[in-house]
Amino acid sequence: MVQQLISEYAKRTGKAHGRFEVDEVNYPVQAHIRQHFVDRTTTYLELSSSMMATLCAKAKGTAATPGGVIIAHTEIYGAEFLIVAIVSEEWAPALNKEMEVEGGQHLDMKGFRFAGRVNLTEWQSGGDKYLSFLRGKGQQVSAYFKAFLGCDSSVTDAAETRNLKDALDEFVKISNLDEQQTQNFYDKAFSLCDRLHKERLPIDFGAFANELWPTDPSSLTRILSEPDRKLSDGFVPDKRVYRAFVQFSGKTKTWKVEFSREAIKSGEIVFNQDETLSITNIPPELKDRLRSEVKDQDE
Repeated sequence: MVQQLISEYAKRTGKAHGRFEVDEVNYPVQAHIRQHFVDRTTTYLELSSSMMATLCAKAKGTAATPGGVIIAHTEIYGAEFLIVAIVSEEWAPALNKEMEVEGGQHLDMKGFRFAGRVNLTEWQSGGDKYLSFLRGKGQQVSAYFKAFLGCDSSVTDAAETRNLKDALDEFVKISNLDEQQTQNFYDKAFSLCDRLHKERLPIDFGAFANELWPTDPSSLTRILSEPDRKLSDGFVPDKRVYRAFVQFSGKTKTWKVEFSREAIKSGEIVFNQDETLSITNIPPELKDRLRSEVKDQDE
């Protein structure tokens, strides 16, 4: 059961990442965890009971629906984790020995909406993004669960957009896309991000992957939801970052250059093996200024 919960949580997009709030009076879960895993002053049952009391307090007065709560301490790839999920029951059919259909209530291990995970190893080593939880469909859906965990997820849009760019770069690399496919992929990614930016809408990785890579969106969501990437959706893409999907830029103390991917494809910009750039199709006004500058220097 726990293994299935871990597997389903890893597949989910729409996670927020962060760290515990400093205020342990209003957000006591970190204190409960410390008492058990660090101070060793409480049992696992006492830890679970304390966490349940906090969860009930944060859910009181909200639209939270009933469900069972699973709290599990486990190890994943050599790191210790504490995972919490609220699961509901569902009716499911089954065949008995007489091949007759019958059924009953079962835990819905795939349909949970509220879950969070603490990387205990990273937390104890002083990391910054050791806590994650499912955001939910709306900004307020998971508010009480976030308050229960005491998660500070104040991550800038620019930082998350850089993480998104790194994930898309990795996807292009492992997918072995040709030149035209790569350009089309980044052009579409830019268009999607630009639309969200202009409308000030948060990105949803499920919808984003379906639109960007409709032939096999799950292959893209796997990259976006890799635990080590710690990529959170729900942010508004930052144009200063996602413009790099279609543009290259660089500067030194004495010059600055910026050009599109199309300029490379058309041959107007050529990157040479001696690590220099060759620029053709120079605008007339710039050519006239350069000729005049060179002439003055010669004289």
